[in-house]
Amino acid sequence: MYTIGQFAKKTGMTIRALRFYDEKGILKPAALTDGGQRLYNDENIVEAQKIATYKYLDFSIEEMKALLKEEVPLLDSLKEQKSMLEEKKKHIESIINTLDTAISIYEKVQVSEPTLLLLVMHSLLTEDEQKSFLLKFVDEEIVEEMYSMMKMNFVEINRRYIEACYQLKIAYSENAPDEEVKELIWKLLNIMPQDLLIKIAEAFKDVENLEVDTWLFPSPFTQDEEQWLLEQIAKHQVLGDDFFEAENR
Repeated sequence: MYTIGQFAKKTGMTIRALRFYDEKGILKPAALTDGGQRLYNDENIVEAQKIATYKYLDFSIEEMKALLKEEVPLLDSLKEQKSMLEEKKKHIESIINTLDTAISIYEKVQVSEPTLLLLVMHSLLTEDEQKSFLLKFVDEEIVEEMYSMMKMNFVEINRRYIEACYQLKIAYSENAPDEEVKELIWKLLNIMPQDLLIKIAEAFKDVENLEVDTWLFPSPFTQDEEQWLLEQIAKHQVLGDDFFEAENR
C-alpha cells in the first residue's frame, strides 16, 4: 500500500491531481485509514497508467470515466478522438496562418493602430461568410476577381488599407485641407482597381433597402466619419458622377 504522497511520487501525478481524480470517481484509492487518509495499491498504478494515457490523448474526464468502466469500445473512441484532434489541428494551423499574416502586416505598417489590424484579421476569418453574402447581389466572377486580387498580395494591400484609413481618420479629426483629403481618398480607393470598384457599384445599384452585415463587413470609420468621407468623395468627384450615383443607390 502507498500513501498518497508515495503514490504521487511513483506515478508522477500530483497530490492535487490524485484528489481531483478521486472526487471525479475515476481513480479511487484502494482503502482509507481510520483517519481518512488515502491508500493506493499496485492495481491503482495500472489505473493511473490508463488515465495518464487518456489524458495525453486529450480525452475529457467524462470520456475517461466511460473508457475506464469499459462503457464504450476503446477502438471506436480512439478513432473518434483522432478525428477530433485532426479537426483541432486544422483549426490551430488556421490560427497560426492568421497570426503570421497579422504579424507580417503589423511589422510593415507605418502607423500604430491595433483596432484596424484586428478588423483586418476579423475579415480574414469571415471570408467564406463574406463571399456568401456578396453572392446574393454580385456575380460569382466579380466576387472571385475581388478576393483573388486581394490574395495576390494580402499583406501589402492591407498595409496600405490600414495606413489610408488611419490617415483619413486623422484628416477628419484635424479638418485637413481639401487637397490633402482628396489625395488620401485616392490613396484608399486605388488599393482596389477602379474598374473592379465600378463593377461592384453597378452590381449593387438596383438593390433596394440593402442592409450590410456589419459583423462581416465592419467599418473602420464612425458614422460621422463615413458621412464626411462620402461627402468628400462627392465634393472632389474622385470617382466620377456615375460611380457616386451607383454607390448611393
